[in-house]
Amino acid sequence: MAASPAISVLMPVHNGMPYLPDTVASVLAQSFRNFELLAIDDGSTDATADYLKALTDPRVKYHRLNKVGLV
Repeated sequence: MAASPAISVLMPVHNGMPYLPDTVASVLAQSFRNFELLAIDDGSTDATADYLKALTDPRVKYHRLNKVGLV
C-alpha cells in the first residue's frame, strides 16, 4: 500500500477550460512533490471533464459532481 500524500490540494472547477491547463501545470510543477491534486468538477459542460480524465499524473484525482454549486 502506498503512503498517503502529505498534502491534498483541493481544486473545485466549473467550466474552467480557459484556465485549467495552466492551473494544473502550475500545481504539478511545484518543487514539493508529495501531494495529491483533488479536482472536483461541479457539473462542467465544457471540456473540463475530458481534460482532467486525460491527465496521466497519478497525483491527479478527478471527481465529478452534478451541478451542486460547490464552485
